[in-house]
Amino acid sequence: MMDWKELCADVAQWAEAHRDEFVKDVSDACRIRSTSYYDPNRANMPFGKACRDMLEWCFDISKKYGFSTRNYDYYCGSAVYGNNENNDSIGIVAHMDIVSEHFCNMDTANGAGGWTHDPFDPILSEDGKYLFARGTADNKSCGIMALYAMRYLKEKGIQLKNNVMLVYGLSEEIGMHDMREFMKREKMSKIFLVPDSKYPVCIAEAGSYRYGLETVDLTGVNIVDLWCGEVDEWCGPTISVPSNEGWAVLSGVSEHVAKESLQFFENTRYEMLDDGCVKVIVGKTEKAPASHNLCHVLAKCGLVTGNWNALRALNWLDWYTSDATGEHMGIACNDGPNDPLSIKANYLRLEDNKIVLYTNIRWPSLADKEALKNKLEEHWASSPMEVRQRFLMDGYYMDPKDPRIEKLARVAKDVLGREDIPYLTDGGTYAEVLPNAIPYGATVPDRVRLFGFTKGGAHQADEYCDIPNLLINMQIYVRALIELDEMYSE
Repeated sequence: MMDWKELCADVAQWAEAHRDEFVKDVSDACRIRSTSYYDPNRANMPFGKACRDMLEWCFDISKKYGFSTRNYDYYCGSAVYGNNENNDSIGIVAHMDIVSEHFCNMDTANGAGGWTHDPFDPILSEDGKYLFARGTADNKSCGIMALYAMRYLKEKGIQLKNNVMLVYGLSEEIGMHDMREFMKREKMSKIFLVPDSKYPVCIAEAGSYRYGLETVDLTGVNIVDLWCGEVDEWCGPTISVPSNEGWAVLSGVSEHVAKESLQFFENTRYEMLDDGCVKVIVGKTEKAPASHNLCHVLAKCGLVTGNWNALRALNWLDWYTSDATGEHMGIACNDGPNDPLSIKANYLRLEDNKIVLYTNIRWPSLADKEALKNKLEEHWASSPMEVRQRFLMDGYYMDPKDPRIEKLARVAKDVLGREDIPYLTDGGTYAEVLPNAIPYGATVPDRVRLFGFTKGGAHQADEYCDIPNLLINMQIYVRALIELDEMYSE
């Protein structure tokens, strides 16, 4: 019977002795600008050269510490500890791709995208606790942490019956295409741990339906331009955040008519442009985001002219964006355990004479996803919009009384010395696409927020990781791997 207290004390001592080396490895990983771009037609770099370079770096560091590596046609890769004759394994999956440095809190005005220093030149705080760079929190430090847990097992000669396979993902931020290809090329682990969440253990993630919708060609309509919603330039409009304002440029409208037509709309103003067009600017209100208010003003102000299709589309967009609960579409649900269904429609553009809307529908993980999907498809078919893109992510749920959940929660409780209940999230991880995957850490509850919730976190400016907590993570993962190996060797 292993003395877990003694084991954790030894891991803690080993981790502290390797602190400087760990910080260097995480820093080196974060110097690579591994923003993912999906193009399966590019040989040996389906997610771009930077992601290929990132994977090559992962192979080099894994080999340096004595692990064998496997390359899955550069969709992802793995490092393996052990020699199980059947290739049975306990898996860990971390993503080494990142969102761009520009994808962060849009209200932050300091520097490029809110960063106060070069996002790819890691900076360690004077007290040695915090490392700042893009990818430190999400998710490169967690991948290196898992590698160090494997390294501890190897250097201490702790042999497991199953292999430990650390998978380096390259497409988590743009749709998880990497794992779909990985599943075609590798035997699945008996269980996967995903260190892209928080402790003690995650039991549920909301599902997501993302749709790109567009009107018919609106040639002849007096809409010259249309804009609402911020978007990450690398990840595309399916990942968007609301803007404080939206606007439309209309031709053939006099200042007198604009003034008379817009005076009764809340938080709406106009500007006359040099080319004779009018720019209608609509802001968010307490009751609605800017995207809905803009659709509402354009549908009801009487300034849009040209053809019936434009007005029909605008009235539909006004209706669709008016309710974030889905009640008006007959899809509202609160099946638990996540938050109720919600609809976000932040992104509006005029592209190729078509109004384009990207919408993200989040639904609780126990909802009937097929019924929701079928209902949505019925709405799209009867609407004046065409579907230009579909992106569907299954929700994730595990019973909190599942033995694996109970075991992982107990390990976290023992190491952290605190009682926390399994939690749920509306975010998404590889657990939504991989079988038998469980989000587990690496964020420790009550993590210090140096800048509150507007900076410093995943996808935010001045992103950072917490070095002392990552060293504690090594204790949790070493013990979890040993306990899971025992569970899956019976």
